[in-house]
Amino acid sequence: MRLRPVLAVAAAAPVLLATITGAAGASPASLRATAAGHAVRAGIADPDPLRGVLLEGTDKAVVKWVGDQAGSPDRDWSTGGNYHYRILPSSGKDTPDVGWKLRFTLPEGQILAQEYEQDNVVQDGSTVTITPRDGHRRNLPAAGIGVVLEWKADDKYIEAVPGDPEEAAPFAPYADVGLYPTPDLEALHRASGARQFSTAFIVADPQDGSVPVWSGQHSQPVSGNFLVPQINKLRKAGGDVVVSFGGASNQELALTIGSAAGLTDAYRGVAQRLKATKLDFDVEGTAILDAKANTRRSQALAALQREYEAKGQPLHISYTLPVMEDGLTADGMAVVRDAVAQGLKVDTWNVMTMDYGHPVPDMGGAAISAGTALHEQLKQVYPGASDAELWKKVGITPMLGKNDQPEETFTVDDATRVTQWANQKHIGRLAMWQIQRDHPCASGKVELNCSSIPDQKDYEFSTVFSGFKG
Repeated sequence: MRLRPVLAVAAAAPVLLATITGAAGASPASLRATAAGHAVRAGIADPDPLRGVLLEGTDKAVVKWVGDQAGSPDRDWSTGGNYHYRILPSSGKDTPDVGWKLRFTLPEGQILAQEYEQDNVVQDGSTVTITPRDGHRRNLPAAGIGVVLEWKADDKYIEAVPGDPEEAAPFAPYADVGLYPTPDLEALHRASGARQFSTAFIVADPQDGSVPVWSGQHSQPVSGNFLVPQINKLRKAGGDVVVSFGGASNQELALTIGSAAGLTDAYRGVAQRLKATKLDFDVEGTAILDAKANTRRSQALAALQREYEAKGQPLHISYTLPVMEDGLTADGMAVVRDAVAQGLKVDTWNVMTMDYGHPVPDMGGAAISAGTALHEQLKQVYPGASDAELWKKVGITPMLGKNDQPEETFTVDDATRVTQWANQKHIGRLAMWQIQRDHPCASGKVELNCSSIPDQKDYEFSTVFSGFKG
């Protein structure tokens, strides 16, 4: 997509306590403060990534999660860290002989390093239980006692859970995995209702152009464990991902690998590592002008698709291209024609209905116009296809809220109109850039984690677009 942020870094945040109780009480709703300062539901990422539970002692005590030892909850807990709870007497007074017992569940790909208070620790797989080491730790002062854990990423290879072999879901919003913290895809699924996400973006390693990495980060090779636990968690909950390559920043692999055979190897490696059956290619900026790279990409994907077909396995391909209100530019159409000429079977030609380069007062109408024009353009490339088959190849991806171009704002009302049109035409896919921005804020500029629309509800765009049934 055209909005591509620099990786955000951890920012100082106010202390936030997520209260967790045992059977004696219910956990209050908690909010998570983002780097932009606006509150969003904790469904973005579990406020307590270890999901601590007080198993014993609930008649006398409660547990409060503090965050790390500095008191900050605003960090990427998927990489481990120091983790601080306080066990407090329910009465608010000194309370002797509390037989407390805590249970934690380590995230996939994480291992326990130590428990600082030298309490009794029992670990069974990913489940950790802690009980007081002696009578002194059973006596709770009014201010409570601390329990501090340290856990870290496990370097052991994590096998990916197989993806859904079917085509992408009708609504597959983009999730920018380069943002901080790394998105918890299953938590986003629960909070937004979206079942699948287009994970953006895989590009070439800036230090070695033959190596696929996430978000241009040398430390996040696709061959490693980055994002695999999050994908596994989503798939176990019934969801899946569309693995997206390219984007406006960094270099897509077709620009850095000089042969179609070498490019096939790279794409095959990604698909096999992530057990992915759905690949998306965002081609924009100067990349769309590189005819040799575009042909190389089409040839490599067509060869990989034939390999999968020979094994009786699907490999679904979509392209994401810039568009104007009157359809694809000549450069975009050249990409489409070349892919077809190379024998590549593309499920969806997805167009970015955003950032048109001039004031657009009706962004919903512009998106519908662009999608309709694309349908007409595809008739030139697929002359034997029926009208319904051509609509099935149309995809629409607006940028929700304020766009990069001044005087372009895609509203919830626009989303409603586009969804109605998409259902009427039975297009192939609706997406949006991007799920982390589906929150209200009053900012007058484009933000990475909110829409700049102050009166929308959390995940309101997702709710509307989820009404698209394909």
